[in-house]
Amino acid sequence: MTPLLAVLEFGDYAIIACIVIVFAGGAAFGARSEVNLLHVQRQLDELRQRLDALLKHQGIVLPPPPHSDLSPELQSMARDPSRKIAAIKRYREEHPGTGLAEAKERIERFARSGQ
Repeated sequence: MTPLLAVLEFGDYAIIACIVIVFAGGAAFGARSEVNLLHVQRQLDELRQRLDALLKHQGIVLPPPPHSDLSPELQSMARDPSRKIAAIKRYREEHPGTGLAEAKERIERFARSGQ
């Protein structure tokens, strides 16, 4: 029986080396993108703090965020189980590009929690 390394030729080693380089490069790129995300998150937090300080210094009070992104008509439709399908259709009309599953989940979540 001949050893495996004796059977492999130079081209085989070159292919193995290319595969190793591709996987190592992918791993390095993946680790790098996580570092960038952490950096961006820190910058965003710092900007939020600065904005809060500026608003406080100027005496500006922001209004509270809206209770729901659903229109009053859509809220009443979502509360009524017999109008659930109509509410889902209406939600998709008011929010173009929303998928059926996403609209259904949003209407059902509002019906459960009122938010």
